[in-house]
Amino acid sequence: MIWTDGFIAFVTGLLAVVLMAGAWRRQQAKRRRELAPFRPEWREMLERRLAGLLRRLSPEQRRLHERRIVEFLADIRIKGCNGFVITDEVRVLIAGFACLLLLRPDAYVFRGLRTVLVYPTAFWVRHHEPDELGLVSDEPELRLGESWNGERVVLSWEDVEAALDGDAVNVLVHEFAHQLDAENPETEGAPLLPDYTRWSKVMLRAYQALEKRSSQVLDDYGLEGPTEFFAVATEAYFQRGTELRLLHPELYGLLRDYYRIETSD
Repeated sequence: MIWTDGFIAFVTGLLAVVLMAGAWRRQQAKRRRELAPFRPEWREMLERRLAGLLRRLSPEQRRLHERRIVEFLADIRIKGCNGFVITDEVRVLIAGFACLLLLRPDAYVFRGLRTVLVYPTAFWVRHHEPDELGLVSDEPELRLGESWNGERVVLSWEDVEAALDGDAVNVLVHEFAHQLDAENPETEGAPLLPDYTRWSKVMLRAYQALEKRSSQVLDDYGLEGPTEFFAVATEAYFQRGTELRLLHPELYGLLRDYYRIETSD
């Protein structure tokens, strides 16, 4: 478990490294000024499928969100698998939903991410990592999505569409939450933050509460560990914000302050 006082003290020592990112940020700011503009037709695509979330943004946030989308599409390749065709709408919806996680003014646009692979439906994968008993299974597993070492995200488009239509499972924000987690390799279950004091306390309390009793809004899959708990909590925040606020108000408040968007009615 990483949500401990020792962890907080360790991360505090990393702040000097974070401060050194200033030059990189200035370089990125210059690059943003050189990017192509946001296209009007992209705005129409987003309004058709993400209107419920976009209406919660201030005009300033809308402009920031659109800048993030332009950067995302300039830097990250989106490729189809198993015959899936990547249309402009698919690209914009993936970027648009993912960038709703990046409304902090100093956010990176998934700095380590290089490629998003999109399958038409859930896909089979084989992994060669040993389980807790040291055994490696040859059996493939059916997945809705994956996030690989901060470099690649894999998605089932059928399940992205379901999330856009309001399904409680949101594979897209789940996997992109893993990307945020990966931005600081020294942490599990936490994005890059200047101070982890509140984050550690709130996440630990919410995790321990889920251990004691199942939640109506947080999937028990979050008990796989801090990394999955952060991703599951992010899913609930974007898909079931009102329920999360009512049942887990402290956790809702933490995620609201991090993501900078109100998802509760």
